Amino acid sequence: MVAIIKMTEHYHRYRSLPALLLLLIALSFSQQQVKAECSASDNDFENDPAIQTMNFDIGYGPQEFRAYVEPDVSTFYEAPSESMSRRKPKHPGWAAKFINMSNKRLRLFWDPKNGRPGSPMKVLEPFEAGGTASFPSHQFYVTPFEDESKILHRWSITPPQAVYYYDPITVPGDEEATQTNLDNLSAQDFESYRRHVDNRDFSKHYFNFTGREYLSMYPRNKPSHKIWRADYFGQEHWVTTRETHFVEHPDLKELRSIDSREGRNRVLREDEPRLLQQYRTQEPFLNMTLKVLSCAPRAFEIKNFLSKTEVDHIMYLTTGLDLHRSTTAGEKSGTELDQTRNTRTSLNTWVYREKDQIIDTIYRRAADLLRIDEAMMRQRSKDELPKVSSKGTIAEALQLVHYDVGQEYTAHHDFGYSGMFSDPKQPQRFATVLLYLNEPEVGGETEFPRWVNAETREGLAVEPEIGKAVLFYSQLGDGNMDDWSQHAALPVKKGEKWLMNLWVWDPVYH
Repeated sequence: MVAIIKMTEHYHRYRSLPALLLLLIALSFSQQQVKAECSASDNDFENDPAIQTMNFDIGYGPQEFRAYVEPDVSTFYEAPSESMSRRKPKHPGWAAKFINMSNKRLRLFWDPKNGRPGSPMKVLEPFEAGGTASFPSHQFYVTPFEDESKILHRWSITPPQAVYYYDPITVPGDEEATQTNLDNLSAQDFESYRRHVDNRDFSKHYFNFTGREYLSMYPRNKPSHKIWRADYFGQEHWVTTRETHFVEHPDLKELRSIDSREGRNRVLREDEPRLLQQYRTQEPFLNMTLKVLSCAPRAFEIKNFLSKTEVDHIMYLTTGLDLHRSTTAGEKSGTELDQTRNTRTSLNTWVYREKDQIIDTIYRRAADLLRIDEAMMRQRSKDELPKVSSKGTIAEALQLVHYDVGQEYTAHHDFGYSGMFSDPKQPQRFATVLLYLNEPEVGGETEFPRWVNAETREGLAVEPEIGKAVLFYSQLGDGNMDDWSQHAALPVKKGEKWLMNLWVWDPVYH
C-alpha cells in the first residue's frame, strides 16, 4: 500500500528534495496510520485533459464517449499551442488487427508475396479477432479453416488503417443479397454480427474524432487503474513506499517461499515492520521519482528502484533455473509459431512473487509505484476487496531475460488483440515495468521507435542502468490500446544484458 505520494504538476517548483524528504519523514512518525494519499486527488487523475467527450450515434440515438485525444506536441515542450510540429518517425511499424465477422472458423496468413505459401499467423474463431505488429504494404489473407488453398479475402496494410474486417454478410450495393445472408444467420449469430457492425460504426466515429484506430472492441471500459500524467517531457512525480531497499543479504535460512493461499494474512499495516526489516535501510520509507521520458506513449524512468543487494539476489536466483529461448507473446506450444522466431533471440525464465520475501517486496514496491493495492497483485482471500469479482492476481510472474551479443527483440506491442466474445471484459496487459539488472558495455537500449516528438525521426532509446525501472502503459485512458507503445530491445553490441519484465493487466489477468 502506498504510504504517501507527492505528485507535482510542475516539478521545478520543488527545488529541495531533502526538504521534501524531511517533510515525509515527519509525517511518517505521526501516530495515525497513514493511508494512501496523493497531493493530486483522485479527481485529478480522472480529469486528464487528454480525455475529451466524443458525441456519436450508431443508430441508437445520440451517445457520449470519453475518448483519448493526443495533445498538441507543442504542449510536450511547454511551448505555445501549435508552435511546433510532430516529426514522422523513421520506424514505419503499425498495429494490424483482423476481425472475423463471419460464423466460420478461418485461418489467417501472412503473405510473403514471393509465390510461396503464406505463413500461418492465427486461427480466427467465428466472430473473433487477432492481430500482430506489421508494416505498410505487408499483406495478409484468410482461408477457410479446413481448406488453406482457398483464399477468401486479402488485405494490404495501409496506414493509418490498423483494423481490417472480413465481412461476407454485407454485400455492398446489393441490399437483397445482404438480407438473404442475414436471414441465413441463426438468432445468436445475427446478434454477434450486429454487435460487430456496431463496433465497426463506433470505430469510424472514434477515428474521425481522435485520429487513431480503435484497437479494442466496443464497448470496453476505461482502465480500472490510475494512469500517471505525462503532460510534458521531464515532468516528475514523487511516490513514497514503506517497501524500502534491502542493503544486506539475508541469511539463506531466513529466505522462504510464501504460500499463495495465505491471502489476507499477507497484508502489512503501515505501522508494521516490513518483511526482513533488519536487512533494509534504516529510513522509514523509500522515495521514488518518476520522470517523464515520453508523453505519447506515456513512459517514465525511476532510478534506483532496485538496490544493489536486490539486483544481486535476483541474479543469484538465476543459478539453477533453466533459461529457455524466449517465445513471442501470443504464441502457443505445438504450433508453427512456437518455433524460434527472428523477432526475439534472448533467453528467459520466470520468477514468481511467492519465491521469497525479497521478490515479494519488489511486487509491493511496484504496486505502490502504480498506485495499485498490492492485494491486486496476488491471490486474495474471499473477503478481500469484495468489489473485485476475480480473486486472482493481475500481475504476471517476473520474466527474467538475458541478451547476449547480437541478441534483440524487434519492435512489438505488449498488448494482444481482444475479440468480442472470448471474454467480454477484454483483459489485456495494462502496464509494463522494466527492471534493469546490469549495464551492457555497448547497445541493449530499450527503444520506443514511434514516440511523439518535434525534434527527431529517430526512436527514443533508454539506456539500461543497474537498478533503474522504466514504466510505460499499453492502454490509453479511454480503454483503447496504445499503438504508440510499440517498443524494442536493441541489439547488444558488447557485453550482455539482464533485465526483468513485470506485466500488470486490466481489468483481470487472463
